[in-house]
Amino acid sequence: MEGVCYTREGALEKAIGQEQKSFEIYRQIIKIVKNPSARKLLKELALEELEHQHALEKALIGEAVALHGEEEKAGPSMNLTIFVEEKPLDESASPQDALAFAMHDEKRSVDFYHQMATQCSGAPMEEVFSRLQKDETKHLARLEETYEKFFMSQM
Repeated sequence: MEGVCYTREGALEKAIGQEQKSFEIYRQIIKIVKNPSARKLLKELALEELEHQHALEKALIGEAVALHGEEEKAGPSMNLTIFVEEKPLDESASPQDALAFAMHDEKRSVDFYHQMATQCSGAPMEEVFSRLQKDETKHLARLEETYEKFFMSQM
């Protein structure tokens, strides 16, 4: 990504694309993961991505950007994406592979929003991107906790 702050509309469109991509990835992963509690988490995160997308789309037509819920503190990342290999998300993907893919995708979203907030420092969109970065960081932490619970004990 270039080191520029986009126009408000351009920044919103990039963020909408990011949210759409994340939602589609969750849809694919939900088909692979069979554990009920992990599926529940994945569905919750997919719905939050849709909420982000819809809030950003409303902003495109002039509505204030209102993101869901109260701002909660994100737990620290375990940085599992450093240690857990990302494998392709295809028909041969195991539930472990799918959850690892979800963690890597959330890490990419965290990095994307961090970069957008940094590039838009001082601009009105900085606050929106910082909030989205915090939300995606929470998603990543929840996925890491789930991965640890189901797969780290097997290592």
